[in-house]
Amino acid sequence: MKKVLTVLMLSFMFLLSLSLFTNIQAAEEIVDLYPYDQEACLLAEDSCTNTKVGSANWSMTYFGHRYYFIAGVMRYGHEMVDDNSDGWIDDNELSGLAYNAFATVFLNNTASQIDILTANSRTDITDVVHRKYAHFDENGVLQMFEDHISRYYIYNDGDATTPDWRLADAAEITAYQAEVTGGLTDGDPSADGLTRYTHIRMALDAVDTDGYVIEPLGYLKWSNADVDTTVELDVTKWSTIIADDPNNLYIPAGWTVVSFGTNDRGTANTKTRDFIESLPEAMIGDSIDPMFMEYVDQPADFNGVLALDDDATTSGINVVVDYNSTYTLPTDISASWVNMLDDTDDSVINGVEKLDYELEIYQDGNLLETITYTWNETTEVYDASGEQTMIDTSVFGSGYQGLYITETPIGDVTEVEVDIVIGVMPPKFIGVEDRYHDEDMFVDVLEGITADDGYGNSKTGDIEVTLPEGFNPYYPQPGTYEIGLEFTHHVFIEGISPSIDLNGTEYDFDGSFNVTFSHWGAEIGVYDDVSALQANAYSWGSAGVIIEVAGDGTVIRTINRRTWDLVDVNGLNTPANASGMFDTWLADLTLETDGYVIIVGASTGESYTTARALAFGDPVGYSLLSVDDVDENIVTEGTYILTVDDCTAPQALVVNDDYMIDSTDFANVNNAILANIVAFDNSDPVDDLAIYVSDNGGLLLNTPGTYTVEVTVEDMAGNTAIAEFDVEVVAAPIILTEAQVQALIDSVDLLTEAEVQAMLDDQIITQAEIQALIDANVMTEEDVQALIDEIDLLTDAEAQTMIDDSIDAIPESGCGSDSGRIPSLGIVGILSLLGAAIVLFRRRG
Repeated sequence: MKKVLTVLMLSFMFLLSLSLFTNIQAAEEIVDLYPYDQEACLLAEDSCTNTKVGSANWSMTYFGHRYYFIAGVMRYGHEMVDDNSDGWIDDNELSGLAYNAFATVFLNNTASQIDILTANSRTDITDVVHRKYAHFDENGVLQMFEDHISRYYIYNDGDATTPDWRLADAAEITAYQAEVTGGLTDGDPSADGLTRYTHIRMALDAVDTDGYVIEPLGYLKWSNADVDTTVELDVTKWSTIIADDPNNLYIPAGWTVVSFGTNDRGTANTKTRDFIESLPEAMIGDSIDPMFMEYVDQPADFNGVLALDDDATTSGINVVVDYNSTYTLPTDISASWVNMLDDTDDSVINGVEKLDYELEIYQDGNLLETITYTWNETTEVYDASGEQTMIDTSVFGSGYQGLYITETPIGDVTEVEVDIVIGVMPPKFIGVEDRYHDEDMFVDVLEGITADDGYGNSKTGDIEVTLPEGFNPYYPQPGTYEIGLEFTHHVFIEGISPSIDLNGTEYDFDGSFNVTFSHWGAEIGVYDDVSALQANAYSWGSAGVIIEVAGDGTVIRTINRRTWDLVDVNGLNTPANASGMFDTWLADLTLETDGYVIIVGASTGESYTTARALAFGDPVGYSLLSVDDVDENIVTEGTYILTVDDCTAPQALVVNDDYMIDSTDFANVNNAILANIVAFDNSDPVDDLAIYVSDNGGLLLNTPGTYTVEVTVEDMAGNTAIAEFDVEVVAAPIILTEAQVQALIDSVDLLTEAEVQAMLDDQIITQAEIQALIDANVMTEEDVQALIDEIDLLTDAEAQTMIDDSIDAIPESGCGSDSGRIPSLGIVGILSLLGAAIVLFRRRG
């Protein structure tokens, strides 16, 4: 290996620290940098408006930003192999890139420096030239930054012979820009030659007083701008920072180098561009957290499951098993995951590991059995716990569900569902889902629903609908209704009969195998048991052609029982003693391994003709498989719930438009208001309605006045009705005891005539009110007489009229239980007119 970074290599050691490769996210807020500034493009989602590049599952967090690497751009040191052992990794020894317009990562996870050789200024190692490079050490510290396309202000603290470049400060930048305004060509050195606006290579340097060194780079060159490489041929003098050819890429052990592509530095994502151009500032900033690479573990993948799909037109993975066949589970399924980081030190492994998995077999949601597959590291194949035993292929149209399950060592579970059907893909409904509809509006219960035979052929016209009792689709009322759907699909599949194959032509027969016949005629038989063969009768009129077959399925000889023609290796001939020859052959017959005999009766028509024409070595065969015709009606059913929305508001009725209460009528304001409302709904029972005071108008039960209130009624569907009315609150009555009533009566004679006359004059009490007292049995005739005697308010005739009008209300006993006491209703009426009795009837002093 070559000496490359003179100063930087003084203290480098191989160490992959936990801060560099970690699965822990930083807590602070950061700016996410996505390809095209769209997360959807990173995730390859349809909402991406540019190329769906996918994710490498790696991100880099540094200087307040997190850069997400796209798929196919990660290059790991352990995968960079020096095949020609020349000490360099060249383009042919690097993995290809999926995309070259975004950043590429060179992650040296080995214990040695990796030197990457370029033939054309690094263009070959990134497919297209990447013009910005960030070099992070094993601790995540940005040690070097290179940019030969964007420009930065730098200042020379040295002289032309021994320059000492650093980043220019604000005053130096302002002075340079003033010179540009005054006519200096932007990019040329300042008049004193100390300030430049140029491309740079910048590296940390513990010796330099600034803590770093800078050199200007030529435009689109990795060499120092002050070096003419056409004259200076010594590549070690092309850079003041890199001690070897600066065109090559040198990655010390544990370092990570990120090269940025065209879409990172242009207008495709200005946030990424600005981040890259801020890296020189980050290098020399105080308290800058180190860069860390974060990997998001990915769930496992199943390989081979998608290939099981027998129906590309139907979503999902659909396996069609032949009716009445023997079904064995596939053996080429595997599960694997990418084990990226070592469990002990989080160093990068990037290894693909096989995982154990299970197959659960269900029918109608019930688990039937579980088959486990264990990866055998020795044989490198899966060992299955057994073959499936629950899938019955004799039930045409039946269905099963298979669920492949695997789990990574860190607990991520991957599941893949497979539908297994017997005979044909099951017919199906499409678009059956619960629906909502407004009341009173016609509803098409089949809207959006179709059906097909499982192979895309429409069966929509065959759908039969079952409506629930009382449901009218032309005038649906609120409620939930189960809509039943059904259609029938007729399937006919011709069965399979036992057959013989005579030189490529098949003929059906009844499957007779080792059966003894006394007469052949139209019979065909197959024998692999010589004793059963010998037990047959071979009459001249029926036996036909006897065919001896070798173990490889070819003709050894044929004997025509009618003509005694013999066909064997010698061709066609008729033995002189044919009958004796046949008997001897039959008696001495020994079949080859897997050999057998076919006998074709003389009355079998074409099969007999074909059998007579067979020659030695012709292929023949037989099949005893017998499968009945499939003639089935497959009934497919479905249901969905139709919810008819209640769109009609409830009714809120005001009971009394002149609503009057006092504080003794109700315990609280809400009860007082709600007592004047009756509510009902066309769909919901009253108990399901929410009835509440939505505005109490500031009502106070102990404060007389008129209040405008509001009551809201809400039904189960959220429809509301509002009722507004006035509540008049009056003063509370004073209820007198019997003793108080008596005292009231007794006090009457204490009033002078002038006082009573004043009461009348002031309209405090009227003749009608006195009559009311009599009617209510409050005042007896004697009471009234006493009043007349005391105050000449009423004539005898007037008093008598009042008494006569109230006679009917007096109990027969003349001393009803309430006599002598003012009833509460009478007192309420009196007091509401007079104010308070205590004020009306004053004792004289």
